[in-house]
Amino acid sequence: MNKRFIKFTKIALLFTLAMSIFAGCANNSGTQSEGSAQEEQKEMTKVVVSEFRGMNYAAVHIADALGYFEEEGIEVEFAVYGDGPVAFQGMHAGDSQFCMLSIEPVFRAFDEGLESKVVAALDTTRLYGFAGSKDITEISQLKGKTVFAGAPGSAPYSFIWSILEEGGLNPAEDVTFAQMQYGASMAALEQGTIDASYMDHYNRNKFSAIGANFLVDGADMETKKRVFGSEKFEGSIITATKKFVDENPETVQSFINGVAKGAKWLTSHSDEEVAEVLMPYHDGSTKEDLIERISLIKIAYSPDLKISEEGYEAMENFSLKTGVLKNKVGYENIIDMRFVEQAQ
Repeated sequence: MNKRFIKFTKIALLFTLAMSIFAGCANNSGTQSEGSAQEEQKEMTKVVVSEFRGMNYAAVHIADALGYFEEEGIEVEFAVYGDGPVAFQGMHAGDSQFCMLSIEPVFRAFDEGLESKVVAALDTTRLYGFAGSKDITEISQLKGKTVFAGAPGSAPYSFIWSILEEGGLNPAEDVTFAQMQYGASMAALEQGTIDASYMDHYNRNKFSAIGANFLVDGADMETKKRVFGSEKFEGSIITATKKFVDENPETVQSFINGVAKGAKWLTSHSDEEVAEVLMPYHDGSTKEDLIERISLIKIAYSPDLKISEEGYEAMENFSLKTGVLKNKVGYENIIDMRFVEQAQ
């Protein structure tokens, strides 16, 4: 066999080997690319969350901003309503899968045969307040006056109704309830259009700046016990219809997993850091304004999203006292903490 043939054979073999290696690499590269593409094309589960936007729901907005829902395979869209009961009606009408609001409308709906499940609590206590104009220093002075208490059926409305009764007034006859947006009540109080207003605690400093008198201070523990029956009152909640929870437990778990991450981040970072993340969710608010609000309400943020038996009893009893409920509901019929417990 001549040397030229041997040399040609070696070259051919080397060429064949090189082509095999190249083909193998190409196949591997193709498999990896296809795998990456499949991961990128993995379908996210979209959920709509109806809400009456407020500082109470910061953990959910943080989870959205920091990508915690995306990590869980959830794509969240928020539907913002002018009041909690309206947002809740939107959920039961099929416009959303979850709703963030106060617990009272959920109680009322259950009493009327509309079943929901409360799957998380975003606060540990209620910080509602009631402020009077410069001339109003006592509840009894509100007879014949105009007050703002939010929409009928809402948690603020029930709270103010209870306060008026406690002050010796008949809310149905002795006062006129003004209807307006929550953000307009402070200006109305300052201008004298109304004589007293419901007050979120995180707006306390703003009410103080216009010279309002604090008729009820929701941050005072003795006041809490007197009005609500307990310091614990986990009233800012996330709910879904019973049907959705029963049929989509994996989606509920993934959503609550994201919220739990948001709650953990919220309770372990500074007011300034929290304000920075929440800026896109509060149009018109400056960073300084948000820092002030967070500093006033952070004592109520829930670290574990749970509803205690004591807190539930206080919420149920308060709803019975204010006429939101006609009959007891029972913790196990409306509260579902298994997703929160799994998230922990």
